[in-house]
Amino acid sequence: MSTRTTRRSGAAPTRPTIRDIAREAGVSVATVSRVTHDDPRVTGETKQRVQEAIDRLGYTPSSLGRALSYQRTNTLGIVLPGLGGPYFAALIEGAESVAIQRGVAINVLGTHLRPDAAASVRQLAERTDGLIIAGGTLPEQELERLAKTSRIVLVAGESDTAPSVLTDGRAAAEELTRHLIEVHGHRRLQFVGEPAGSPDTTLRYAGFRDALAAHDLAEAGDPLHYGLDVRSGALAARQVHENGALPDALVCANDELAIGLLATLPGLGHRIPADVAITGFDDQSLAEIASPRLTTVHQPVAELGAHAAAGALGDDLASRTVLETRLVIRESCGCAPSDAPSALPGAAG
Repeated sequence: MSTRTTRRSGAAPTRPTIRDIAREAGVSVATVSRVTHDDPRVTGETKQRVQEAIDRLGYTPSSLGRALSYQRTNTLGIVLPGLGGPYFAALIEGAESVAIQRGVAINVLGTHLRPDAAASVRQLAERTDGLIIAGGTLPEQELERLAKTSRIVLVAGESDTAPSVLTDGRAAAEELTRHLIEVHGHRRLQFVGEPAGSPDTTLRYAGFRDALAAHDLAEAGDPLHYGLDVRSGALAARQVHENGALPDALVCANDELAIGLLATLPGLGHRIPADVAITGFDDQSLAEIASPRLTTVHQPVAELGAHAAAGALGDDLASRTVLETRLVIRESCGCAPSDAPSALPGAAG
């Protein structure tokens, strides 16, 4: 049934609202808002139907109403493959720092194990003013579809459809691997992580291979195909132990894998770094207090989230924003111990 404005006896006419128009035309409030702003994303039959409803009900948006409808939700959406682990926590923390400044709420969606992941993201897009989407979470064709109706920013990934905020993981992994080869003389190196598991891991594996190729070295074995959590690192440690002779160095796709190796290999009789060097990637807080302390690559994960949030909420953003990484040398690669780590918060003086 169509919505009509009514007149109460002895009362002034009820002015139609944007919600009345949405119900009359059978569309969302956001779509009506876009039509009143002459947004090019709404065309054809939908635009005509909304305009006819506006004319029929005599709807005239006020300047305040137009402003409120344009900023329709005050909500930022974040789409991640999963919600566990310090990497995603830091990413969300960075995005939240921007959201708090702007009075915007955050809605986080984890797509892991969701058979309806794409549909869930579309629903989230309808309830938010912009989306941050982790690289590799959705196929390119779905990103193209979302970009037609929503402001999206890709983080830690690249797309022809949306602006992206990322680090150069390939160059960083190459620098780290070159350190193992040139400074420590390691010749048998093996990668730990699933190269096809995510865009980040794919690039880090490529950088690892770049460094080997530059020194005419072959991999000490196929990559150890494990996930990116501590438990996977422990499983990789047991596999390396059972394989027999250890490589000179194990280059891990992230810090969590490396921490799992650091915690497990000594119990299997292997000394780090005397028997095998271990490196990570990300420079999580545990890297500084691990034993031995973990050589890794620092990447500004919280800043990635903050830049992506600003772009998703309307700030100008280049098509490709690359933040700098930094090689962090500690003892797990074989370097001599440096200054002792800072005392933990709450430690006795």
